Amino acid sequence: MKIAILGAGLLGSLIARELLAENRDVVIIEKNPNVAKSLVNDLDCIVQDGDGERIDTLVSAGVGEADWFIACTGSDETNIVSCGIVAETFKNVQTIARTRNPYFASFKKSEKRILGVDYIINPEAETAEAIARIIFRGMSPEIIDVKEAGIQLRRLLCKREPRFVGAPLSEVRSRIGPDFMVPAVLRGGALIVPTGNFVFEENDAAYILGEPSMLDKLFGPSKDALRKFNSLVIFGAETLTSLLLQELGIGQIMTQDRYPRGKGLLSLLGNPRIKVIDGNRDLLKALSATFPDIEPINHQLDDEYFMEEENIGSADIVLSLTSHQSVNILTALLAKNAGARRTLALATNYLYSPILYSLDIDIVVNEKTVMSGTILDQVRKAKIRRLYNFPRNEYELIEIQISRSFGSLGAEIRNLDLPKDFLITFVIHEGKTYVPTGNTRIMENDLVGLIIKKEQIGRIETIFGA
Repeated sequence: MKIAILGAGLLGSLIARELLAENRDVVIIEKNPNVAKSLVNDLDCIVQDGDGERIDTLVSAGVGEADWFIACTGSDETNIVSCGIVAETFKNVQTIARTRNPYFASFKKSEKRILGVDYIINPEAETAEAIARIIFRGMSPEIIDVKEAGIQLRRLLCKREPRFVGAPLSEVRSRIGPDFMVPAVLRGGALIVPTGNFVFEENDAAYILGEPSMLDKLFGPSKDALRKFNSLVIFGAETLTSLLLQELGIGQIMTQDRYPRGKGLLSLLGNPRIKVIDGNRDLLKALSATFPDIEPINHQLDDEYFMEEENIGSADIVLSLTSHQSVNILTALLAKNAGARRTLALATNYLYSPILYSLDIDIVVNEKTVMSGTILDQVRKAKIRRLYNFPRNEYELIEIQISRSFGSLGAEIRNLDLPKDFLITFVIHEGKTYVPTGNTRIMENDLVGLIIKKEQIGRIETIFGA
């Protein structure tokens, strides 16, 4: 598979790294010659210096031989125009455009090519959906968002679970029950995919995977999850906040997707009071006109007394969603220090990544990671979705839909002859989630979860059918 990427910014270079890790053929087109030159020394791929809106540049970069063209420059117009040129010039190349204009977010679910773009992806819309899922699932640092309602991944500290410490994995599952898996363990900063004789240590963090109600039965409900809450405070009144309020169903009817949405979501969560705080009066006025149920508060976030004056410490959930990640991190920290029960900060790049997980912030959502995952879901040949990217960026939990082309339909897992480094973690058959055993059969249209290294994605496509 060959993928052409227009734009070597943070998102473009991240997507390129992800695809190169999967052994894809990648070419990057970058207009800035200095950026292009530095990228040549950093990535093992072709970097074409030139304007992506020029046919000669696209031809020189070999876009005509590509399977996908991904336009992710900082300009919506450039991205859409370049996709239109590609669609008109190279009929067999599928196109993806990153756009920030909220108008284009309405085309997200369209199955038709629009202006030469097969898939329009809006960062704020994708991030809003991810944050809504996190809120619905309890804003717990233990519960990891895996984009699938039928399965749950939790991070369990072994020192809090005495049944794990000093015991091998096979004994733990025999003692507790077979209806969960431990697909990964974090030990001393290294990620380990454990075998049956792996022995847990007190300072390990084990990832446990299973159907949510079964995990509650075996390990008890997550103590940190907020099942219902009374107050939600959002810092920032920009586009992301507007789209998140839509995802939460403020003033909208109930719909169904991979998680409950609409008025039903807020009622499930306790119909919380929602405050939105921003220093821009015009943004607040526009937001409150669309969502009259919120409480808009015009206050500068750099005012040293605003946390106390607005009683932020009494909030159940505080979301820091401004366009400035340093402000988000600082306000989330201040809110937590003031007494807020849960805090979430939006990160827009990886500048603070080395220190984020040592800070007292419950959840950090990285917009670039959300976007790269969404784009990879489209690009991968088979019906593959990334559910979770494990620390150190080496392993993924993915979900694949089994098609008729799979040569072993109906076979038991023990007889599939899969490579040793493929770990099947769950099977969703006709809407019901199963933790697989050797006797579990793989059927057409099943959703199958696997833990694999990124470099094995291509093999997954070959084995399960593209």
